[in-house]
Amino acid sequence: MKIFITGASGFIGSQLVPRLIRGGHEVTTFGRTQPVFEGIRAAEFNHIAGDITDQEKVSEAIKGNEVVIHMAGFISYRKVDKPRQYEINVLGTRYVMEAALKHGVKRVIHTGSIAGMGIPKPGEVADENTPYNLAGLGLNYCDSKHDAEMEVMKYCKMGLPAVILSPGIIFGEGDTHVHHHTIFAAIAKGNMFGCPAGGVTFSDILDVVDAHIKAMTAGRPGENYVIGSANLTYLQAAGVFCSVLKTKPPTVIIPGFILEALGNICEFIFPLLGKRPPLTRQIAWLSQRRIFFSSDKAIKELGLKQTPFDETIIRTAPYYLSRISKSGSKQFALSKSH
Repeated sequence: MKIFITGASGFIGSQLVPRLIRGGHEVTTFGRTQPVFEGIRAAEFNHIAGDITDQEKVSEAIKGNEVVIHMAGFISYRKVDKPRQYEINVLGTRYVMEAALKHGVKRVIHTGSIAGMGIPKPGEVADENTPYNLAGLGLNYCDSKHDAEMEVMKYCKMGLPAVILSPGIIFGEGDTHVHHHTIFAAIAKGNMFGCPAGGVTFSDILDVVDAHIKAMTAGRPGENYVIGSANLTYLQAAGVFCSVLKTKPPTVIIPGFILEALGNICEFIFPLLGKRPPLTRQIAWLSQRRIFFSSDKAIKELGLKQTPFDETIIRTAPYYLSRISKSGSKQFALSKSH
């Protein structure tokens, strides 16, 4: 099929695009710079230079494609990024959906996030029907992802055959997320003494990519599907990391008021030094909540296979560790018995 992809240079795109090309599909990527994929030559796919907020450019680029996979987005939990985040995440999504409807695209896949779906009540596990309950709390990334989903649903009511896939926190090969590499580095050195009280739905990149491919022909238009692999507290997840890396697990739960204070301090100090803050108030607030979601709907309708979290970490640890250490010389005993 002729497939048009926004945000192809991101984490998911780095793994999805090569799979699609090797599967014989004709792929066109859209973005300000041409993405680079491991094992794929530039001649094997088309690239159109453009900004997702350029409505006319987006419409012209989408014309003639059968499938649109919209992954472009601006992930940030800094309040200073709110205006640009709205332009990319909300308006960009509106322009993509509008163009897809106009040009008769047969299938649209919008990559959402559990961040745009609200959070469950304490002790409960949420699903796609859980109402969004984060409005007014100053969580601009969550708000923008939710508003983007509302744009998709608006065009679905007009006849657009679109589905939404909402992963949790993704780990896997191709990940360049600074925080994830920081976590691996701290645990590998045995320097992680504590964790926030909350937890989240984790996703394996292979599960997420598989779900995108299956959603090209499966899933009901107008529906959202949570693509999760495991629900774990941060302390439980850290325990898995440490078991795989043979290091001492953290035992302390860091109080929320300390995390939020540190987040506020980081947001004030780091910009003065010309650096991005490693922690923000928004991240600190969210890290205290147990944001667990059921993926039963995706299992039933998309055939989602959930990779156990320990298998994800065992498989991907060499990737993360090799990026942490340029020489890649530090070795850890990785056993499937974990």
